[in-house]
Amino acid sequence: MPRNQSTAAQRARAAQHATGAKYTAALREATMAGTSPTVFSLRDLLAECTTSPEWTGDHPEVDAEWAPRMFDSALLGGPVPHNSILQLTGYLAATGLSAEMTMESRDGFHTVVVAGGGRRFELVLSQDDWVAELCLTPGCERYPVAANLIPFCEDRHLTERSGSELAEMARMWGSDRLQEFERTPAAAHSGDQGDALIAAAVVQGAFSKVAAELVEGSFPDPDLIDDIFPGEATAVRHAMDNEHLLLKERARSAAVRIRKLAGGLCVCGTRLFLAPEADVPARYCSARCASSAGDPTVGRPARR
Repeated sequence: MPRNQSTAAQRARAAQHATGAKYTAALREATMAGTSPTVFSLRDLLAECTTSPEWTGDHPEVDAEWAPRMFDSALLGGPVPHNSILQLTGYLAATGLSAEMTMESRDGFHTVVVAGGGRRFELVLSQDDWVAELCLTPGCERYPVAANLIPFCEDRHLTERSGSELAEMARMWGSDRLQEFERTPAAAHSGDQGDALIAAAVVQGAFSKVAAELVEGSFPDPDLIDDIFPGEATAVRHAMDNEHLLLKERARSAAVRIRKLAGGLCVCGTRLFLAPEADVPARYCSARCASSAGDPTVGRPARR
């Protein structure tokens, strides 16, 4: 039996010998057999990574020539690449080593998902340093729109956020854009990430405040910019106006798609016609109708 195995790994190897099952499947079952997720700190995980001996088993998913260097992690239910933990530590450095973490799931020697610092990460166990941030919603396997700035997936969970949450994400994304284009302020734009926020805002009836946060956050104040970039104020004002028009066009396109899926009618039977600027959820004919329908996604308080 390979040395330095965790309890889950020992159970998996025993099951393999007893039943002939594949080690990967046995490890998955042994990991899932635990009761509740163990809470540990980033410091604990880093200490385990830097002090544990190298795992000496055979990787069941890749040839020895390509297998990553691993240690047998008691915290993460089995062998994990050293470099992945070091990379994960870098991503979470701003949260501090005392940040609480849990292992959300492990799929044999394929992946392990960990959560900590208000973020979720997937570690690919057949690669030396493959760590990807996931949508913040537990159990979701999709990637977020923009890491910890817009930490939900575009296809589903971003559209479930409240208007105030979307506005806050827009503010943070705008601040990021402002820094990205600090030397060329008139060239700033909110990009595909801004489009995703606008589409979600249309669902929630929050276009105006989300668009305002994106535009005002992505560009410097034109009244102050001449002190830094002489003659640029007019160009920045034009860029801001153009960006708002583009966001409005994208909002209207998103509204059309939603109405089409709804058959063009509100739940009350009224034809859907309001523009996104009315700040009414696109699948309703009025704010009163949205409220009466008891839509759980409208005005819902923040949930993380």
